[in-house]
This record gives sequence, structure tokens and C-alpha cells, in this order.
Amino acid sequence: MMDSTVEFPECVPEEVLEQERQRLLDLEEDKNKVKPKKKKIPKKQKSSGSAVHDALYEQHIERMKNITTKVDALPPTFHPTRVTGISMLRDDANVYMKRTRENIMLLAEMSHTMRTHGAIVPFRFEEPIVLSGYASAVSNVERLERMNQEFGKRLLEVRSEVDSGLELSSDPHRREFLGRRKQVSHFVVPAESLRKYEAFNLQLPEKELECKRLLRPCIFFDVYLKDVRPMGRIVVELYTEAAPLVVLEMIRACICNSNNRFSVIRLFPNLWMEVELEVAPNTALKEPIEYDAKIIDHSVCNYVLSFSKEYCMGFPGRICMTLSFKPISVVNGTRVGFGRVIRGAKICDCLQSYGTKNGKLSRGIIFTSCGLL
Repeated sequence: MMDSTVEFPECVPEEVLEQERQRLLDLEEDKNKVKPKKKKIPKKQKSSGSAVHDALYEQHIERMKNITTKVDALPPTFHPTRVTGISMLRDDANVYMKRTRENIMLLAEMSHTMRTHGAIVPFRFEEPIVLSGYASAVSNVERLERMNQEFGKRLLEVRSEVDSGLELSSDPHRREFLGRRKQVSHFVVPAESLRKYEAFNLQLPEKELECKRLLRPCIFFDVYLKDVRPMGRIVVELYTEAAPLVVLEMIRACICNSNNRFSVIRLFPNLWMEVELEVAPNTALKEPIEYDAKIIDHSVCNYVLSFSKEYCMGFPGRICMTLSFKPISVVNGTRVGFGRVIRGAKICDCLQSYGTKNGKLSRGIIFTSCGLL
């Protein structure tokens, strides 16, 4: 028999080895008690150290049987529709049912025609059923616009019947606020721009209001989005000294409410909108015109109404002008600005949605009415 100290390292205590030997002896005795003794085949007697090794190896095998992996090693799954093609079958069934319904409706119409021998009245005396709600939605929007306009008119006519006494308040801040609210900006005659007309001895009106109406007339345009809804009103303040003949032609067209003479040709979003105004054949605009390109600074002002300097030698039957949507510094010196939008800037911003990068209109924009304020 080999020495146990040679079989096992010194780190295993002798007490542990003795306990393991005793446990193996007990197991052998239990087996001999339960099972009948069989004829043993003579084997080579093992040492106590090898028996301990076998027991430890069996325990290791039992532990390895219950081991589980922490990595998902299962194969990937496939969606049933990829394998069976169920979605395509459903689409084919829908197409088949739709075609069947159409054939049934066609057969019903043919049967009706054969039963009536073709004597079908081709005229409708009853109102057709409209499946789309677009027409009703447009009519509701127009009705709401009219109601809002009427309601706004009534609000403008409202006058208080009760004396609240707020204007007689002793609060100094309140008096200062009321004083600022009552202040009205006075119109100043542009002396520098009118200095070149001193040789003509022009007689300007003495009253400030009349002078403002002469040098700063205001016109309006009611914009309508074709086949959709009205957009609102745009008010433009004209500068007479910038281009007197062009401003005069604009005022003539607006006084006569000649909205059909104005037409929107192109619209470039975030740049400008091109508008044309037809003029009479015998107009003086076909000759060289007087202008002043320094009245409006395009690099500071937005929503400017202007025309190119190429037309200063005469317009070819129509006034070609643009309405800018932002300050454009590069056009200073090449275009003459003669008007600015003072009310309706939001409408101008909304109009940019109906233009394209090449200037083509996605929706027709027309002027339903125009006039002088």
C-alpha cells in the first residue's frame, strides 16, 4: 500500500482523510446489509487515497450535470409570416373580395339596364350624395369667417354706457399711461427727398392730414386663396416721392377697385412675391419715369414693395413689382422701393407656404378687392 502523504498534497489535513475513509467504510457496510453478497471478482485492491479521488470525481460529475450557461445560445427565431406568407395571402384575399364586389355591382347595373330596356333617365333631379366632407368643411369655414367679421364689426361699435372714472384717477402712473396712449405721432415732410422739386414751386397742403394722404397714401388688398378660403387684408403704405407715376397708377387702380388688373405671377418662399399690374395703352409709364431709390433701405426694412431699375426707362404694358418677405441688402441700388406693408404681415408669412423653390404657385392667389384708405 502506498503512503497517503504521497498521493495527496500536504494541504489536505489528516483528519479530513480519516473522516472520508470512515464515510466510505460506512457506505460499504450499508451496501452489504441491503444487497445480497455477490460473488466478487478479485480485483486489485485500491488504496484509500484513490478511493477518495474517485469520490471527489463523482461529486464533480454530479455538479457538472446541473450546470447552466449564462449565454443565450439558442438559434434565432423566424417570423411566421416570412415562412408561411400569411400576409400575402390576406392581401390576395382582400383583392379578390374587392374584385368580387365590383363584379356584383356591375352585374346588378346590367340587370337593371336589361329589365328597363335601356329606358333610364340620364338626368338627376335629386341632390347627389357627397361622400367627401371637403365641401361641407369649406362652407363651414366660410360661414365662420363671415360670423367673425360681423362679430368684429359689432365689437368696434361698442361704447361704454357706464362712467368708470378711470381717467380721473389720482394715480400718477395711471395718468402717465393715459398720456402716452393719447399721444399721436406727427407726420414729418421729407424735406431732403423733396428738395429736387424746388424749381417746380410745388404747393404742399398746409394741413398735416392732407399732406400725409398726399405723400403717404395707404391702399389695401383682400387676399383670397383660390378654391380654399379668404386669407385676410393687407394694408400697404406708399411713398409718393419714391416713384410718383407708379404710386399714382396704383392709387387709380385701387380707387376704381380694379382688382382683376392685379395678378400674382410667381412666389419664392423666404424671398419675395412677384405681382403684375396691367396699365392702359396710352399711359405715361411707357416713357422714362422719375424715381428716388434712396427712400427705402432694403437691408433694414422687410415687406417692401419695389420694382427693378430696368423699368425706369418705361414699363412694357404692365408694372412688374415684388413684395419682399425679409430684408434684402443686395438689392440696394438695383431696385426702387415705393411701398411697405404696415398691416397684414402674418398674411404675408402664410402666403409663403403656397410657393415653391422655382417660383411656381401650388395654390392660386387672387385679390378679391382693393381700395384706398
